[in-house]
Amino acid sequence: MIKEKLNKNNNDNNSKKITIRDKVILKNNGKKNQKKAKKQERRNRLFSIIKAQNELEDNKLLEVRNLHVSFPAGRKKTIHIVRGVDLDVYKGQIVGLVGESGSGKSVTSKTLINVNENGLVSADKLQITNLELSSIFKKEKYWQLVRGQKIGYIPQDPLTSLNPTRTIGKQLLDALNNNVDWIDKTYTEKKEYLLNLLKTFGLRNVEKIFSAYPHTLSGGMKQRIVITMVVALKPDLIIADEPTTALDPTVQASVLALFEEIRQKMGISIILISHNISVIAKFCDFIYVMYAGKIVEKGLKEEIFTKPSHPYTWALISAIPESKEEKLYNIKGTPPDMANLPVGDPFAPRNDYALEIDFIKEPPLIPITKTHYAATWLLSPEAPKIELPKDLQKRLDLFIKAFKNDREEK
Repeated sequence: MIKEKLNKNNNDNNSKKITIRDKVILKNNGKKNQKKAKKQERRNRLFSIIKAQNELEDNKLLEVRNLHVSFPAGRKKTIHIVRGVDLDVYKGQIVGLVGESGSGKSVTSKTLINVNENGLVSADKLQITNLELSSIFKKEKYWQLVRGQKIGYIPQDPLTSLNPTRTIGKQLLDALNNNVDWIDKTYTEKKEYLLNLLKTFGLRNVEKIFSAYPHTLSGGMKQRIVITMVVALKPDLIIADEPTTALDPTVQASVLALFEEIRQKMGISIILISHNISVIAKFCDFIYVMYAGKIVEKGLKEEIFTKPSHPYTWALISAIPESKEEKLYNIKGTPPDMANLPVGDPFAPRNDYALEIDFIKEPPLIPITKTHYAATWLLSPEAPKIELPKDLQKRLDLFIKAFKNDREEK
């Protein structure tokens, strides 16, 4: 009888212990749910304020119209860095933005997430999915919702994105916790998700990496971790700004190949920025060529590499190294001083094919096909016919053959 009472008391105590533990769990879950609900409500409220009046056309993800960016330069002076840029990105597309250093590529890309310090920005339209961002450049609270969750950014140097005093795991978790969808997930669920992503991006010993500090890892590993950090939030668009510049040439190709994998497996669109047109040739579907803050040529990859129409594009293609023995082509002159642009076409002083009008008036983008445009007076009906240099034509013939072979294989 006494034994039965003791057993009953023990069972009652165990029941009480379980009940208390369950209450704590329920309380914590309740707090998490409340926190998630508040963040979700705030996000929905802010998104409703910047919701675009009109939806983008089918399959289009980003539309930028007439983007201008200037920076203060002394008393009552500004330097005009981006001069009326238009960009379109479609879902699942990799878009290339190519040009020499100082052409305005990075300023353009950073403007899409509003991180240009002291930048003076205007645009007729800057819409991603159903959000219109052109009127909120001075309203940081909105951009905190756009960065990471709508548009991810991968910088040139991974060290600028990683805190040397915190482990890789803590930094990955910090990034993930910014996403409202992960607030109510457990630490174990978050860690498992991140470890699987690290494996997906070609890293081994991921448990060890999770506990490591940035200084113990190679440049290629750090860049893969930064890519993981950005992809983990599942943004609609990723901007990769010269993502392999700081890497050894032996690992550049493997890191760049990750972007094709991200596009195919996750459906994330990518803007790939590079000064190296051969990188753009390999990975991009559509290409924008930028010079002195403007788009001087744009088109499908095949159009740009088989029928380039702007002399600057000719020069970039001519500068692609083919072999160690071949003499490297150099584009003559230097990019213009953006604080003191020449009259007319800024490329005219470097252009062997410049016409008289190039030194008087800057050309607009002139249509060649529905998808191919170039800003050159050489497309004018009154312009003389230009015969391309033999070396350039030889390269274009090789590209034509390569594209033909690709189509036949498909």
